[in-house]
Order: sequence, then C-alpha cells, then structure tokens
Amino acid sequence: MELILIGIIILALVLYVGVIFYQRHNSKQIDALQDQEQQLTKLPFKKTMSAARQQGLAGQSQEAYAKWQERLQEIQKNGFAELERKLLLAETTNNRYRFFAAAKSIKELTQQLTTTKQALDEIMAGFEQIQADAAANQAKAKDLRELYQKLRKQLLTKSFSYGAAADGLEEKLSYLETSLDKYSRFTKSGDHGEAKSILTQLDKDITELNDLMKRIPPRFKELNNEFPEQLEELRQGYRRLEDAAYQFYDIDIPTELKDLDEHINATRKSLKKLDLTAIEAADQDIARRIDHLYDVMEAEIKAHQEVESRHDELQAFINHAQKQNRELQDELNRLNQSYSLNNNEISQAQELKQQLDEIRSTFENDMQEVAAQTAVYSMVAENYSTAFAALTEIEKKQKTINDSVQGLRHGEEEAQRSLQSFEFEIRNIKRQVEKLNLPGLSQHYLDYFFLVADEITKLDQDLNQVKIDLDVITKELITTQEDLNKLKEESNDMIDSALLTEQLLQFANRYRHSHADVAQASDEALRLFNSSYDYKQAAETIATVLEQIEPGSYKKVEESYYKTKDQDLKV
Repeated sequence: MELILIGIIILALVLYVGVIFYQRHNSKQIDALQDQEQQLTKLPFKKTMSAARQQGLAGQSQEAYAKWQERLQEIQKNGFAELERKLLLAETTNNRYRFFAAAKSIKELTQQLTTTKQALDEIMAGFEQIQADAAANQAKAKDLRELYQKLRKQLLTKSFSYGAAADGLEEKLSYLETSLDKYSRFTKSGDHGEAKSILTQLDKDITELNDLMKRIPPRFKELNNEFPEQLEELRQGYRRLEDAAYQFYDIDIPTELKDLDEHINATRKSLKKLDLTAIEAADQDIARRIDHLYDVMEAEIKAHQEVESRHDELQAFINHAQKQNRELQDELNRLNQSYSLNNNEISQAQELKQQLDEIRSTFENDMQEVAAQTAVYSMVAENYSTAFAALTEIEKKQKTINDSVQGLRHGEEEAQRSLQSFEFEIRNIKRQVEKLNLPGLSQHYLDYFFLVADEITKLDQDLNQVKIDLDVITKELITTQEDLNKLKEESNDMIDSALLTEQLLQFANRYRHSHADVAQASDEALRLFNSSYDYKQAAETIATVLEQIEPGSYKKVEESYYKTKDQDLKV
C-alpha cells in the first residue's frame, strides 16, 4: 500500500514538473513573438514616407504613394491590433494550462507575424522605390541633357561634316529638346513614374542620334571628297590611256564614270533622310565600282607591259616549235619508207602542226591589232599566256614522238644481231647432233628443229623487207628466242641420253651372260636406241635393271660421263 502511495506521489511530481516546463517553454515563445511584434512597430515608416513625399508626388508616383500608404494604414490600424489580441489570448491560455490552445495561438501568431513582416518590407520598398526612381531619373536626366548639349554643340560647330543630313539632325535635336522639357514638367509636378517612361524613350532616341552623328561624317566625307577625287583621278587616267590608244573590253568607262557621278550626287542628297543603312549600302556599291575601274585600268597597263616584254620571246618560241615540227615530220617521212610506224606518229605530228599554225595565226592577228592601236592588251596578254602553255606542251609531245622513233634503227640493228646469233646457234646444234652419228632422230625432235629453223628464216625475210615492222619483228624475236632455248635444252637432253645409253650398255656387258634380265634389258635398250630413236627411254630401261643388280651403278656411270663430256663433245 505504501509503495503504491509513493508511486502516485512520484507520478504527480513528474506531471507537475512537466506542466511547469511546458508552460515556461510556451512563455518564452510568446515573449519572443511579442519582441518581434514590437520590432515591426518601430520600423521608420514616417521617415521613409516623408522622404518619398519630399519628391513632390503626382500622377503615377502619387498613385503608388497612395497605394503603399493605404496598405500601411490598414496594417497599423487592424494588423497590429489583431497581433496584440492573439498575443494576449496565447498568454492567457498558457497561464491557464490550456497548452493545446496556447500552441495553436503561437503557431497562428508566428504565421501572421511572418506575413505582416513581408507586407511591411514590401511597403517600405515601395516608398524607397519612389524615392530611388526620382533620384535615378535626376541622374539619368542629367547624363542625357549633357549628351544632348554635346550633340547640339557638335552639330553647331561641325555642321559642314554632315552635309544634307544637318537639317534632319537638327529636327531630331529639337524633338529631343521637347522631350527633355516634357520630362522636366512631369518631374516638377511630382509624376516620377511618367518621367521615367519619358526618360527611357529619351535614352533610346539620344543613343540613336549619337550613333547617327558618328556614322554620318565618314560617309559624307566619302561622298563629298574621297569619291569625287577618285573619279577625277580615274578621268585623268582614262584620258592618258585613251591618248596612248588603250582599248577596253566589255566596259564603257566614260559612261561608267558619269553614272557614278550621278549615283554619288543622289546618295549625297539622300543624307537628309538619315537612312544610314541605305546610304552605307550605296557607299559600298560606289566604292566597289570605283575599285573595279582602277583594277580594269591597272590590268590594261600591266598587260601592255607584259605584251611588250614577252613579244620577242613568244615569237622565237613559235619559230622554234614550228622548226622542230618540220624536222620531225621530215624524219618521220624518211623513217616511214623503211619502217612501219604503228603509233600514229605522222598524224600526231600533223595535228601538232595545225595547233602551231593556229597559235601563229592568233599571234599575228594580235600584232596587227597592236600595230593598228585597236588591241585590248589584257586579251592579248591572255592569248600570250595560253600560247606559252600550249607551246610548252607541244614541245613535250614532239620530243616524245621523236624519242620513240629514234629507237627504230637501233631496234633493227639489235634484231639483225639477234638473227645472226640465232643462225649460229641452230647451226651449232645441227653440227653437235650430226657429230654423234646417231642412228636417227625422233619425229618430234625433227618437227621442233624445223619449226625453229623456219622461225629464223621468217625473221630473216621480215628483216630484209623494204619496209619493216619492228613491232612484229620484236614479237618474232621473243618467240624465236624462247623456242631456240627450248630446242637447245631438248638437244642437250637427247645427246646426254644417247651417250649415257652407250656407256650404260658397255657397263651392262659384265652382267649380260650371268643375268638374263640384264641381257633382256640391253636388247630392249638397243631396240629403242637403233629403231625408235628414243634415247631417253633407252637409258632409263638399262639403268633400271643395273640399279637392281648393282645399286649406285647409274650414278657412277653418270658422274663418269659428265666428267669426260666436255672432252668428247663441245656443247
């Protein structure tokens, strides 16, 4: 029982301590909120409003001031009273231990204080903006008025730099002066909002005018001084060139100069419209056309110098190329009597002659025009450049043709030497075969031998024609050389086989009476040797049997044969 009582007492004490702690926590929050409310009431409303009123408000500024004043009065009259009531309610409910109600009031107070502070900050900023607008307007107006005065003075002292644009610029300055006066009236009346709008437009207008007054003098200087001076220089230059009998192609310079004069005068007058975009485009066009006239005249002067300096060189080049062509055609005609020219050399040389004739004709026509003082030098110079390039290419082609035919005689001589070599070699082969006194030769060998002999005869006949075709002869040389090499190889093989067969048969005599197979193979080899003339097969027949009886015997006989071969027969 006592323990229960003690427990109840402890619980009561804990609850009491908790109530006291929570009550004090709420009291601290309420005190803090009350301090915040007091800070809001101490904001310098009167001072800020007074500073704004001192600007002399009217129009938009007056409307803005009235709006912020009305909102401030509403907060001062009702907003602060509502905050006081809720602070009292929170404090009362907290003292009466109605903690939930007190917490709700504290939360509402916190939100309302935040909202009230934001509203008051906005109101204070509104009053300050009215004052700031007035100050900014004054500073901006001061800068714009100074720029205006600078521009007016500039136009007054340097009106000669603007030409026909001066009147239009004066009108713009008058309009700006009217806008500045209008701004002053609104400022004096206190309508700083409207004054600000006027200043914004003024800023734009003065900036545009300042830009115009910077861009016009260079354009006017071009139109009034530079372009006319350049046109006069061009006229004088043209007169000098005309006196020197210069001609110009596809351009009437006097008409172009006259048209440029009119264009410059019209553009100069259009300055009063102040359309600088169009004027600058016109100036660029005029400058481009003037530069083109300078380029045309300069090109003709340079072309004249080039024609004079390269005339003799080109004439010599043409003479040299034509002389080369005549010599080439003479050489081709001579060679054509003895050789077949298979690469259209003669027609190529004739085509080159036609090109050379055309080049000379153009050159002579140009010289006639130069002599008659009717030549356009730039066109003549272009013809010169074309002629030099064409002549260089023609010389290369003529040299290529000449080099290609110069090898014909050398080719014929080489072919004759090759023919003599072929005849010697086939006679040598015939002597070597005849020296062996073989019982006969196979039909295959005889056919091939006479084939090669006929090829050599044909080559000899072709080389002894009145007009030879070296292309055909070259092919015959290659074919004959290949076939002759093959004939030499087959002849050597046949000779080796025949002589080896004889030595193998002699070697086989030692076994002929003791080995029937050797006797049989010897008889077959003799038959192949004497009747079929198949010396290679004869050697293989007897060698096969000997290897069976005495291994290595064939190699022994072969080595002995090749050692004595050079002594027995010079191949």
